[in-house]
Amino acid sequence: MDDPIEEPVEGSGDEQPQEPAYTLDTQEEENVRADLEDLHDMREMFGPQGVKGVVIACPDCGENHFYEWDLLKENLEHMLQTGEPRMHEPAFEVREEEYIQWDYGKGYIDALADTGLEPDRKLVVTRCPWCDTPTDDLFRFCPTCGRSLAAVRIYRELVDRGLEEREVRALLVRAGFEPF
Repeated sequence: MDDPIEEPVEGSGDEQPQEPAYTLDTQEEENVRADLEDLHDMREMFGPQGVKGVVIACPDCGENHFYEWDLLKENLEHMLQTGEPRMHEPAFEVREEEYIQWDYGKGYIDALADTGLEPDRKLVVTRCPWCDTPTDDLFRFCPTCGRSLAAVRIYRELVDRGLEEREVRALLVRAGFEPF
């Protein structure tokens, strides 16, 4: 017969001392929050294309670590709460083509932001997209910054015909219009 395992009684001297959790300094916390935001943007951009997560090259062991979107999100949130990364099991039978390199994904998202094509940006077509001056449908040029509003009219027409906003902005940039 198995003997029951006794729990240590508080104050009995049997309990293990709890080590204080590490706290992130302000800069480390900002970096983790920025990583969470980047992860969200990468998932929004690459998830619909069938990408399951990201690959991060580990500087300690030299191996690639594969993280699915939710796992990495949970790890980063755990880091914010405890100050320490969570251990994880290596991915099982990874199909590398289903993951993107973290640095590539981050660079791609940053490039979209630099050209004004970030996924969550919405364009208000009643204002100049460059200087925010109110405009009218009859204006060919912005009265404040002087930029042509032709791209804005094309944008509005294509969105009204059912194309996605991000797709239209990317199309206009490829056609040679200044990003907005």
